[in-house]
Parts: sequence; structure tokens; C-alpha cells
Amino acid sequence: MVLGDGAREYIGRKQAGLHALLLNWAGQMEGYAKTHAPWTDRTGHARQSLHGGVDLRAGQNVLYLSHGVEYGIWLEIAHGGNYAIVKPTADVHLPRIRQTVLDYWRD
Repeated sequence: MVLGDGAREYIGRKQAGLHALLLNWAGQMEGYAKTHAPWTDRTGHARQSLHGGVDLRAGQNVLYLSHGVEYGIWLEIAHGGNYAIVKPTADVHLPRIRQTVLDYWRD
């Protein structure tokens, strides 16, 4: 065992744990968005297609919340943003997400 192997293993476990932590937040954000979306459903497709997740890009975890319908962008930007849900959801959750990530890495 080379000095540093334990550190690499520890960091690898922490990175995997961070991914799981962010997946949990993605699910919470998705649920919040589906519950609080301000528009009136006609078909329910826009609400059902809201989805959150975590991608690994260039070694970094990217937490996202997205529409799954083509017209989702218009719900976000048309009518002065009155039907937006992605940014409002991020605004509500981001302070707590930041804090849980900081707390996680303090361990």
C-alpha cells in the first residue's frame, strides 16, 4: 500500500456519496416542481415530464431539473415567467443544497 492510497479511496467514497446526495436532492426538486407548477394542466404531460437528475461531466456532478416536453421552454419564459417552475424551484432549494454539500464535505 502506497502512502495516499487510503486518501484516494476516501475521496472516491466521498465523491460517490456526493452523487447519491445530489440524486436525493434531484428527486426532492422534481417532486416540488410537479406539486408547485403554476399552470393549469390540460393533458398533464408538462407536469409529468418534469424531471431531475445528476450527470457526471468532466469529473463534476451536475444537478439539473428540466422539462421533458418541447414547449416547456415557453412555460418558463412566456407571459413574463408567470408559468415558470424550474428557476423558482432552484431558488427555493439552492441554499439548502449548498449547505448540505458543505456539511457533507466537512466530515
